[in-house]
Amino acid sequence: MKALVLILAKKISLLLLIATLVLPQAAFGQDDDGFDNEFALLEEELAADEIESASKHRQSIFWSPSAITVFTREDILASGATSIPDLLRRIPGFDVYEMKPSFPIVGARALTDHSNNLALLIVDGREALIELAGFAIWAALIIDMEEIERIEVIRGPGSTLYGANAFSAVINVTTVAERPETRADVLITGGEIGFRNIFGRVSDSWSLGDGTLSFSASLANGERSSPSDREEEMLQQRVRSHLYLRYQKGNSLDLSLHGGVMDGGGPLYMICGDFNAQVLNHFVMAQAKIVLTDDLSLKVQFYQVRYDGRFHYRSTFKAFEFWLADLPDFIMDTSSYDGQIQIDWRAGDWLQLIGGATVRYTSLWSDKVVAQGLSELRGAGFVQAQFQPWDVLQLTAGFRLDLNSNTEAAFSPRAVLVYRPWDDHAFRIGYALAFRKPSFIESQLHMQVEDFNPAFSEIQDKLVETIGNEAVTNEKVHSIEAGWRARFFKEKLNTSVDLFSNIYKDEIYFKAQMALDPDTGLPSIPNSDFQFENEDSLVLAFGAEGEVSLRLDENWLIWGNLGFRWVTDEDFNRLKSEPILKANLGGRWNSSQGLFVDLAFHYVSTYEMPLILPEKPFEGYITLPLGNSFLLIGRIGYLLKLGESQMETGFTIRTPLGEPFREYPGVAIERNRYSVSFSDWGGEKLHRFVTLYLKGSF
Repeated sequence: MKALVLILAKKISLLLLIATLVLPQAAFGQDDDGFDNEFALLEEELAADEIESASKHRQSIFWSPSAITVFTREDILASGATSIPDLLRRIPGFDVYEMKPSFPIVGARALTDHSNNLALLIVDGREALIELAGFAIWAALIIDMEEIERIEVIRGPGSTLYGANAFSAVINVTTVAERPETRADVLITGGEIGFRNIFGRVSDSWSLGDGTLSFSASLANGERSSPSDREEEMLQQRVRSHLYLRYQKGNSLDLSLHGGVMDGGGPLYMICGDFNAQVLNHFVMAQAKIVLTDDLSLKVQFYQVRYDGRFHYRSTFKAFEFWLADLPDFIMDTSSYDGQIQIDWRAGDWLQLIGGATVRYTSLWSDKVVAQGLSELRGAGFVQAQFQPWDVLQLTAGFRLDLNSNTEAAFSPRAVLVYRPWDDHAFRIGYALAFRKPSFIESQLHMQVEDFNPAFSEIQDKLVETIGNEAVTNEKVHSIEAGWRARFFKEKLNTSVDLFSNIYKDEIYFKAQMALDPDTGLPSIPNSDFQFENEDSLVLAFGAEGEVSLRLDENWLIWGNLGFRWVTDEDFNRLKSEPILKANLGGRWNSSQGLFVDLAFHYVSTYEMPLILPEKPFEGYITLPLGNSFLLIGRIGYLLKLGESQMETGFTIRTPLGEPFREYPGVAIERNRYSVSFSDWGGEKLHRFVTLYLKGSF
């Protein structure tokens, strides 16, 4: 498989070189009027107040049935964020905790922890998560920040449209431009903490019959080390390539082929230890959108994605000062095949109907899994109606049924009423039920390990029957939301307020309980428990999120938001692991040429989170105080236009305002027999991180 990466990398490198030399001249010689006429029949780009993710069709953000945040290409490139999670810090109430550079944690509103599996990431229509663990490996994404055209984030449940794992948020990333351009881009970045990244992309388009054929191909190579790893073992590095080919015929036909590959490594944090992982991720995808009539359209999508992982366990299995075992290196490969269809029908001016179905087959193989091969078949169907009996009122109602060969079925309804008395004001109230299905690790994983060194031979038999638990059920969240969105002063001032009340049920957790023999005082492995189970009690969350943005003129933008939450157990005792306040404040000054600045300040109030020490995984946890911290993320650069080309240089910065701090609990581990490494365990400290960059677009 690595040979595939090298061959693909060589081909695209040659393509980038040729395009850099040839395509600029072709673009300079093209008649501007002819270029515009060529794309006259294409769809207009999404306006700033238009969205698609909340209802799976284009509509005004004022009619959105969900709380939603939108990042345009301008927002993304100006932000100074070197990763998608750093950009998501700008969302009100969003949780972003950095465990390691290769393993950030992302969630929203409540229960965000190391499991990292409550937010669904979608890239160009494809779920970008690894089915093995049910979360996205953010550092293993095949796309680069420079490729992203738009991000729409649903804050809150989204299972009615997107199914499993659309639990606390849906992050919908688009890399395909609606209006293709002929261009070549090169970006060279270097900075602190061993960071470097080289990115190149070419794109072009041609008239083909009555339509337009376009393509984009990119290649990138980068790495970044962990500042807390004093042995420099935890290096995040990756080589990746991404390409697509697209044919558009006006608004009636849109066909595309996508593909990509990534080969990289870095640490992954698990409840029982720290793994140094080497992952090869590749996918192929085909999509079609066909407008059958003015009121009827069809979308079809198929993709195959595969993760090949090699894992090195960097700690020792130990309990009550007794060494249990050394866990061996292991291999895990998972592959998914997904097919989807969606039908949009406008049944008059007052009714929009959307329905669809999904089928997915996933298989997993490991040299240490008992059954050697595990599989899962999922099927789902959904229907949604948007009923608008009056110009000022819209009712969105729908449901989705998900079936699974290994776990229970899930029913996800949603009903939302939007009242828009004026064009610039909208009020929303609604209810939704969402779920997260158990991952392979949680429900099926049993380890058969024979070639390792057990101090207690019983641990070998115990691992065959434990870890995964076939009896675990879906996690569920019942959510009631209300919202208000408005704009004033000729759209210069935009505001929104969103309220939520969530009830979380059947939360999945890892039960680690080691029994001791009363006669010998030694660990009693057969009577011990370490497997995933459902929590019996409920968790309640109440909160509010408000945001405001003010565009003073075409150059100045000032924005800010605030997220408040109050999370309790079913007896209304506050969970101190949840921060009460999160605040963001930022501003941007830019022009068509010259100096530009974008700064964002992030604040999180105090909270306390538990940490299980790697040398004492069965002896409870320690609770560490966190929060009351400020973080600055920004970009300062200079843009110079040279005819049709442009050059840009500058620097990005992410730095704590004050002493370095942790966002997730962690401790320094010194070198000893049982240590993970001579490094930090858990969340690492955030230090200053500055990068310098040079970018050219031709």
